[in-house]
Amino acid sequence: MNNNSQRFLSAALAISLVTMVPAGAQGPKGGDNDPDRAVAGGKFPAGWSARPDRGTPDQIQVTEQGGVMHFVMGPAATFYNPAWTKSGDYKFSARVSQVKKASHPTSYGLAFGEKDMAGGMQTYSYFLVRQGGDFYIANRDGDARPTAVVNWTANPAITKEAADGKEANVLGIQVQGENVIFTVNGKEVTRQPKSKLHTDGMIGFRIGHNLDIDVDQVSK
Repeated sequence: MNNNSQRFLSAALAISLVTMVPAGAQGPKGGDNDPDRAVAGGKFPAGWSARPDRGTPDQIQVTEQGGVMHFVMGPAATFYNPAWTKSGDYKFSARVSQVKKASHPTSYGLAFGEKDMAGGMQTYSYFLVRQGGDFYIANRDGDARPTAVVNWTANPAITKEAADGKEANVLGIQVQGENVIFTVNGKEVTRQPKSKLHTDGMIGFRIGHNLDIDVDQVSK
């Protein structure tokens, strides 16, 4: 094989290797086809902190006015407040409203059983909904990928995204004895054994990336 043939084969191999890599893997910020938007943030209401999935809290903006918390997200994050700590039997609910159209299906909802949120061994569970009218429940343990307790499941109780991009759902959890009951807009969507979840710890919120979300009507 002459030198020209070797150079041609080498170039062809390089091109083929590039095209084999998924387009999203070549993109910025974690290889996402929808990269985290730039948000001037880093300031939160008193007592609140954020643990983003990537980047820093400076890429997230949270404000509070008139009993409404407004989240403007760059990266996805989990929010916690030491003053919001629960154990044993308890109820926690909030209305969580998407106020601008999502660029793709992205979830939001409640987090609970939060511990070591600023450390290396974070643990918590979360209850999320998304635009198509389905819900999801999972556990987070350290930096490992979340483990699903209930995979994405459609339910008619969940309000879907409207044409204007808005939707609002009241999400609730009730820890009662050996069970945890999950509700959307006042209707039970599932109940799970308490042993399968993290329940004792801080309660807060889990909001997906690039979303604009309002939270109000909190009961805890």
